[in-house]
Amino acid sequence: MFTLTEQKDPGKDVVVTGIGMITPLGIGRESTWQRLLAGDVAARELSVADIDRFSQLSDLLKRTPGGAPLDHSAVAANALTAVSGFPSSVQQTFVDYYSHDALNNLVVGAFGEAVQQAGLGGSELASQQTGFVIGTSKASLRAMEAEWKRCFEDDSSSGDDRSHEWQTSFMPDAPLSAVLSLAQATGPASCPVAACASGLVSILQAAALIHSGECHVCIAGSADASLRPSVLAAFHRLGVTSKSYRSATACRPFDVERDGFVVGEGAAVFVLESRCHAEQRQARSLGQIISGGWLTDPTGITQIDATGTMVAELLRRMSPEYSLTTNERPDFVSLHGTGTETNDLAEAHGLQQTFGQETIPAFATKGATGHLLGAAGSTEFGLTLLALRDSIIPGTANLRTIDPACPVSLTKTPVARSGLHSALKISLGFGGHVAGCLVRR
Repeated sequence: MFTLTEQKDPGKDVVVTGIGMITPLGIGRESTWQRLLAGDVAARELSVADIDRFSQLSDLLKRTPGGAPLDHSAVAANALTAVSGFPSSVQQTFVDYYSHDALNNLVVGAFGEAVQQAGLGGSELASQQTGFVIGTSKASLRAMEAEWKRCFEDDSSSGDDRSHEWQTSFMPDAPLSAVLSLAQATGPASCPVAACASGLVSILQAAALIHSGECHVCIAGSADASLRPSVLAAFHRLGVTSKSYRSATACRPFDVERDGFVVGEGAAVFVLESRCHAEQRQARSLGQIISGGWLTDPTGITQIDATGTMVAELLRRMSPEYSLTTNERPDFVSLHGTGTETNDLAEAHGLQQTFGQETIPAFATKGATGHLLGAAGSTEFGLTLLALRDSIIPGTANLRTIDPACPVSLTKTPVARSGLHSALKISLGFGGHVAGCLVRR
């Protein structure tokens, strides 16, 4: 169990000063946010151009596969734009060694947007007091599939020297390495791998580096590009993806007729700073991380305790000296909301055990974006901050009738509410990862 508690020294408060985001709804935080508020949905039927081995996957699923894809050509172009402000030698390293991979391009594009908003300069990024915590749920599947094809289907390229790809594609920390190379980093760095909670765990680890005084600034986030046949087939066999023939409305979190999610891809990166450092730079705070933590649910590798006991325990332990139930009840909750039965029950029951019969306003985004897996926690954290910024609680896409077994307060469309002050973000992941973070406007 890890906990992050509110600092008694206000100068060490952890604040967010930059947000960068790429999702199936848009390349950039504002385009994603506006499309979410407009009620747009990114999921659709996939085509042969979207995914290889299309016919085999269609045969397995007994239908045309669905997902929430990205335009990776546009993502790659966005990454090149993001690095254009760095020294030419650094740009060239990215182009030569990292830009070939979709996962790297996602992180770098989001990193560029976050750093630009925060107004961080090169000297600050290279400082030993600047940390980097960028997680993934897995290494680049595209790179590994390409290597498998070279080894077993294409002997013509067997002599090529691709040794650098082990570090720049095949390792889970390749996106982190791309950012470290651009920043010419000298501070602490790590790559959390916590399945679908990787994004939120990365943010909490980064906040802990600032909270402890080890860093003044930390770049945090996660990415995932797993819209691949292997993942879709595996999740189909696990029974966690929707069997609906209508891909756009397939993912329906907390709906009485929900039957799973569709997979999407994306990334989000944040600039976190101590309040003292941000004020010295005259940087605008986009939100303060008050408390957070994570623990492990031992129910099973791909299972979670549907009674909500583990979620409630996390919320109880997040800050023993700063009770969620007595000191700062969040104004709304950003749910993990996969649209699978046990996940939705675990979150709903956990909230009920924590806050009693009162239902707190909440939203879930996977109906609109798809499940971004390792990027889910980070992108949804970003959308939570934007909801606080604009005093709008987003609607939950594809919601028709809330399951009466899930005591949560969701709306189909966005709701503007004045005075939104704080929000709770929850993330869950295979392997028993249960994470939470409380943020204040």
